[in-house]
Amino acid sequence: MSPANQPGLDVLIAEDSPTQAQRLRYILEEHGYRVTAATNGRLALEAARKKKPGLLISDVVMPEMTGYELCAQIKSDAALCDVPVILVTTLSDPHDVIRGLECRADNFILKPYEADHLMRRVQFVLVNSRMYEGEPAPGMGLEILFRGQKHFITADRLQILNLLLSTYEAAMQRNKELSTTRDALRQTNEELQSLTHELEDRVLLRTQELENSNEALRQAQRALVQQERLSALGQMSSGIAHDINNAISPIALYTEALLEREPGLSDRARKQLASIQRAIDDVAQTVSRMREFYRPREQDADFLPIDLNELVTQVVDLTRARWGDLPQQRGVMIELRKALDPELARVRGAENEIRDALTNLIFNAVDAMPEGGAIEVRSSMHAASGVEGASIPHACIEVRDSGTGMDEETRRRCLEPFFTTKGERGTGLGLAMVYGMAQRHSARLEIDSERGSGTTIRLLFPSLVASPARDELRAAHETQPSRSLRILIIDDDAVLLESLRQALIGEGHDVTTAIGGKAGIDAFSEAELSSLPFDVVFTDLGMPYVDGRQVVQSIRSVAPNARIVLLTGWGQLSMSDNDPPPQVDRLLSKPPRLRELRQVLAELTDAA
Repeated sequence: MSPANQPGLDVLIAEDSPTQAQRLRYILEEHGYRVTAATNGRLALEAARKKKPGLLISDVVMPEMTGYELCAQIKSDAALCDVPVILVTTLSDPHDVIRGLECRADNFILKPYEADHLMRRVQFVLVNSRMYEGEPAPGMGLEILFRGQKHFITADRLQILNLLLSTYEAAMQRNKELSTTRDALRQTNEELQSLTHELEDRVLLRTQELENSNEALRQAQRALVQQERLSALGQMSSGIAHDINNAISPIALYTEALLEREPGLSDRARKQLASIQRAIDDVAQTVSRMREFYRPREQDADFLPIDLNELVTQVVDLTRARWGDLPQQRGVMIELRKALDPELARVRGAENEIRDALTNLIFNAVDAMPEGGAIEVRSSMHAASGVEGASIPHACIEVRDSGTGMDEETRRRCLEPFFTTKGERGTGLGLAMVYGMAQRHSARLEIDSERGSGTTIRLLFPSLVASPARDELRAAHETQPSRSLRILIIDDDAVLLESLRQALIGEGHDVTTAIGGKAGIDAFSEAELSSLPFDVVFTDLGMPYVDGRQVVQSIRSVAPNARIVLLTGWGQLSMSDNDPPPQVDRLLSKPPRLRELRQVLAELTDAA
């Protein structure tokens, strides 16, 4: 049995990928080797110094210390210099081999590899390390002087070098041919340019005059196309919103009921339910916001005081897979740093909108650094001009990356809906949504970018003037019905019906449900003929055969003073922007909230 095949030899693996490390361990242990694994170069070096291995197999790309650095440290250590080192690499660049030779690596294993190939390479290196501890045998290798150091090049390493040299010679020959062709093209281009300059000078004057005349028209056309795109997007999102809101309504109601009515919940369960509730709110508002990129914020928008530093921390944690785990799987390192001002003032806004905007900015920064880099998220206070020109304090959030940057044309158009430089991977809606959020929050959006120098995007929010928080005011005025009510709920979605029934029964009301418009009309008519009519009717708008409008008309024909609440998964998209449809007392968008149901029931019944 050769020395390389003796069982029990200690092998040290340096590999940050658990999957790759496990595969190496399995193959080596199957052949009788004892294996120790370290997750990075630093830990591997410490392990080698504690217990000298018989062989080191190291990945090239690792955090803290690369495979090249680890190999150099091993070879420069008097106690470890005779340990054979095999580097695991893709050899995507010939410089990988050169760097491996410089750090005195004994051999390479190319990814991907088969188990048999791995073991042949391991045995080859172990045999050579024992045969050539002294002077190399004639014909078995080559000793060279490279950058002031002696290197012994084995036959296996010579094959790799020959491959590199042949590739280099072919490239040099091709470069000579290209150089000759380029010289000919340059001469032809010079002649062509000389001929075209005269024509360009003639056309330039005429073109400039035409350009000046058409500039106003182009601006008007761009504005019109942009508005048409936004309008089309709003119409498409209405149908999507209906299905999504119907689907998440039961989740929203059950989650809110658990948080309010279950005092025995653990802190962990309460936090998880709160996260679910926040996610539901985000989903419910995402599609409806798609048609409002440039729509002015309504005066009664549900804006609350927000701690931007806390929001940034949430977003960094939520996006960790995108900027941390996924790039590292590809051998790409992205570092994300936070620099948050502890004195940052609060701002008033919609937390989910700002969170979505920051998430978009971090995702864009990651996409701009395909080879890795750094992202910095900063917060600070700025003095910026207000509406009347006065300087007022603004809370600033800045996302800066070291990526590819944008040229002037891209920077000018990057806020347009549907404009993207990512091909099929991009929708062109990310920065447009960020801009729309900034408009609704009276915030400023600033973009600094230059090709090759990265991008900085800055959001400046007017800082919050001390005033009672809207949620505190709302809680102070939140009321409930003064008595138990008889309620009829009409909807074609059985799951949503049951969740609404359970929610209102939990509030102490007597609830009847009807699946579909016709069944709802029949149930209401029967109750009117009895001694127990319904106090309030909830009806869905979009139902097959008999929709919500027909239900309302039929009920009004029987009971003109009936109190009717219309539920819709389309929100205001199905109505005018501000007014509910005729003959309806209230309009509620799905998913409904318990506090909204209480408020509506209190207003309708107590006023009556």
